[in-house]
Amino acid sequence: MVLKNVFRKRLKPALLLSSLIVGAGMFSLPHVFVRSGIAYGLIALTFFTWVSISLNSRYAEIIDRDKNKRFASYAKDYLGKKGYLSSLVFVLGGIVFTLTVYIALAPSFFSLIFQGLSPAVGALVFWAAGSAIVLLGNKKASAAGLLIFSAMTAIIIFVGILAFVKGDTGNIASAALFNPKNLLLPFGPLLFSLSGRSALSSIREGYEGKDYSLKGFKRALQIGAVVPALIYVIFVAATIALSGSGVSPDAVTGLTMFPSLGRMVIGILGILAILDSFALLGMEFVGIVSKDVKLPKAVSYLLFAAIPVIIYFLGTNDFLTLVGITGGIFLAAESIMVVFMSRKAFGTHLSDFPLIVTFALGIIYTLFSALTG
Repeated sequence: MVLKNVFRKRLKPALLLSSLIVGAGMFSLPHVFVRSGIAYGLIALTFFTWVSISLNSRYAEIIDRDKNKRFASYAKDYLGKKGYLSSLVFVLGGIVFTLTVYIALAPSFFSLIFQGLSPAVGALVFWAAGSAIVLLGNKKASAAGLLIFSAMTAIIIFVGILAFVKGDTGNIASAALFNPKNLLLPFGPLLFSLSGRSALSSIREGYEGKDYSLKGFKRALQIGAVVPALIYVIFVAATIALSGSGVSPDAVTGLTMFPSLGRMVIGILGILAILDSFALLGMEFVGIVSKDVKLPKAVSYLLFAAIPVIIYFLGTNDFLTLVGITGGIFLAAESIMVVFMSRKAFGTHLSDFPLIVTFALGIIYTLFSALTG
């Protein structure tokens, strides 16, 4: 009975958060770690895990006051009409770019299953499948999310073991420890890879009345943020060891030393995982635009379906650039709003200044990088 209560109150919500955090952003990290330096990458990962825990804790306190609202409503309550409008821009912009990230990553997974498939065809097939799921409104699309996460975690652990048995650990040893030129490079990818704020309201709703306490909820969120960080360490090390021709920007196509059957399994699980996330975010986008912005549902769906694929084909389809923009601009701005909402609700906190400075520097760096190309 005690173990059952611990699982229900702590482990289940923690694993649910972990399953929603671990996703497309993970595949940007090996390349980012190599470019910024392995030792520095680990330091940055530790720091941004703390950032994620701090931000989630702040937002959990806000949710605790009224679990029936969502981000835009909280922004309106604590930051007024301007805060409400800003929240819609940042949240919807973040969703759109995240959807584009999934479209950009899909061809890499398809290449592990169907060699020689055109990236454009892979992107279109993935986009069409995800859009169809959202159109059908299948909310059970996320039912396999935890199962897929478990399978991906098991495979990452297996990949880690294989890397140190058959991989070239010299790739890790020969990588630079620090690269001063790229010290801000990990900001967007790490913030994107560790972001779980949008899932907290749904996780909170999963508690039964007698199971819930704010302290227990926050402790579960701490565990849920640390688990992905540990998974990322294994994945980064294994990918570097198994990338015989060098780590690719998407981590996947560079796994030249990985067995072909294993590559196919990773490709299938990868497609299922990002398809699940794409569908969930697509439904969230349609819901926000139809309910908060008050546009017809058909128009909301058309906007969801059209904007990401247009960005991919007419804007940029570079995976790392998209991850950097999503994390470094939209999620960073959204995070600043969480800090200000928390200050308004509960007063100042010692971590306010370092968090705001971190997010502000990230936004400036990402904008500068995007503009100077």
